[in-house]
Amino acid sequence: MRFRIIAFFLLLPILVSGQAGLVAIQPTSKVDYYLKLYSETDGQQPSTQRFLSFVEKLEGKKKSFKREKDFLEFVFVKTHQLFLKRYADYPTFGEILNSGTYNCLTGTALYALILDHFDIDYQMIETNYHIFLIAQTEQGNVLFETTDPVNGFVSNAGSIENRIAQYKENKNQNRDSDKTYYLYDFDLFNEVNLDQVVGLLHYNLSVSAYNQHQLTSSIIELGKAIELYQSPRIEAFSQLIQHTVLDSDLDSATKEKYLQIIYAIRNQPSNPTAMR
Repeated sequence: MRFRIIAFFLLLPILVSGQAGLVAIQPTSKVDYYLKLYSETDGQQPSTQRFLSFVEKLEGKKKSFKREKDFLEFVFVKTHQLFLKRYADYPTFGEILNSGTYNCLTGTALYALILDHFDIDYQMIETNYHIFLIAQTEQGNVLFETTDPVNGFVSNAGSIENRIAQYKENKNQNRDSDKTYYLYDFDLFNEVNLDQVVGLLHYNLSVSAYNQHQLTSSIIELGKAIELYQSPRIEAFSQLIQHTVLDSDLDSATKEKYLQIIYAIRNQPSNPTAMR
């Protein structure tokens, strides 16, 4: 029996930007490194120059803001206008650069790269079905909700607390009546770093392949995901794939091959990455 499973980065319905003397961002910059690393998760090689030029312009704009919080609000709005144009359930990271198609994982990762470039402290937090970002400024914390372009920049302390309380409920709010969803039996509220995002991108590719009944691709992407980030969600999904193989009508040789691969994936040694 096959389950329809929704990736955890699907929450909330979605609706859907220069100067002399700027410090140029070199192709070997940390921003460029992660842009290419994230894009390579699905084999794409989109141009990163437009985004690098955007960050370069932000360098010049930053000095015109007296308050760091105001600068971050400018960053939130302009990034949405230029790069986060349309929401989709399973976009790859390369699509955010090529067409502006994004979900909360890819959008949050893009904002994290900007904040990291400006040495602004932040946390990316994953829950069961979502991921969001909290930045620490001199004027207090701000929350970035990438799937809400109108009200997604949250700077009021009480509003941030309310948003976080909603996230901690770990409810999937984008349920379609014609689909069957796999529900996690745990509650996640974990900090994720830039390297672990790579694992989550592969995880979403694995889920997308599974939903399209591409079992081989799903298992391959799962192996890449769990090698980079041993999250409870990835472990749970590996169990689901294992049960799917056991319950399938595949021939015994193919079943055995898949099960051996899944067993090897689930029992590989941990390769933790340091938290940012």
